[in-house]
Amino acid sequence: MEEFKKPDCPKFDIDGVINKGKQYDLDITLPEDHRNAIYGTVKNCFKEPVADAVVKLVEIVYEHGKEERRPVGHTFTDKEGEFVFGPLCPDKKYAVQIWVNDTKQIKICAKCHHEGKCLRGKDMGKCDCFAEDNKPMPRCDEDA
Repeated sequence: MEEFKKPDCPKFDIDGVINKGKQYDLDITLPEDHRNAIYGTVKNCFKEPVADAVVKLVEIVYEHGKEERRPVGHTFTDKEGEFVFGPLCPDKKYAVQIWVNDTKQIKICAKCHHEGKCLRGKDMGKCDCFAEDNKPMPRCDEDA
């Protein structure tokens, strides 16, 4: 039985620069890989995705009876709150640490009943809500 011989194909690297007038059709076959990945989504208390949260991956190692946490890497969540780490080595213990600055600013408009100089804050434009006029506010954003 005659063995079918595949034609020799040129091998080349594309370093990110593609010449004008050329199209590269790539058919990529990845080798089998049994390494793991950690994928997740960061959401706030309203179940909304959090963009730009810092997500840190640490490896947990036990040496001489003590737990040691070794940084592996970090990433940021995308606009959907998603992140991924990988490929990860099997039989290792990992932990994920997340930092979020999801502070929302709300401007409350009210009359200032304070005499004298007041603390000044950030100009936030239009009001998001209004306080009742009969409740004095302890501080305002204007000079008396």
